[in-house]
Amino acid sequence: MPTLSAVTTTVAAAPPAVVSSITFSQLEESINKWTLELEEQERTFINQATQINAWDRLLVANGEKILELNDAVETVKNEQTGLEHELDFVLAQQKELEALLAPLEKQLQEDSGDRMKDPEREHMYSLAETLDTQLRQMSEDLKEVIEHLNETNRSQDSNDPIVQIGRILNAHMSSMQWIDNSIAQISTKLDTLKTTHDTLRRDNERSFQLTYN
Repeated sequence: MPTLSAVTTTVAAAPPAVVSSITFSQLEESINKWTLELEEQERTFINQATQINAWDRLLVANGEKILELNDAVETVKNEQTGLEHELDFVLAQQKELEALLAPLEKQLQEDSGDRMKDPEREHMYSLAETLDTQLRQMSEDLKEVIEHLNETNRSQDSNDPIVQIGRILNAHMSSMQWIDNSIAQISTKLDTLKTTHDTLRRDNERSFQLTYN
């Protein structure tokens, strides 16, 4: 059993406890430092959140523009399809008119005394007028579409689908102008045939009158 002196020696040999002390000014300085760090982190978070919100709005706006662009592309495709159908119809009528003109020209060359049948001539003139009217209307419609596309997409990339569609329609416009020139040439031929026909008719009537009077 340990003696009292041994216990006393053991207790006396234990190291004294170190008590950490901090002054009020040091505590206040630490709190201010933590507050500044927290405010800096708060500002960083707000800036990042603002930037993310801006990106989100930009994505939404771009999504809406893409939808509008898709609608515009579909509209132009439908208009292009309609113009192509009208162009095919005009070309078919042009071929029909040329087919009517060919035998008439041949007939005038072979027999200058034969008279052109009035119903056939009227059909030919009516077809030419109808073709010219339809062609002019198609040209105006196509011109409006092209001007709208050129105005809307003037500053866009050349690889943009709308710009490419505009180029296609410009090419179609050139084709329409070529057809318009062809129609003008055919109209000139019609006028020449009409003049020749009227001259021959007057000559025949004059010859008939001289023969039987």
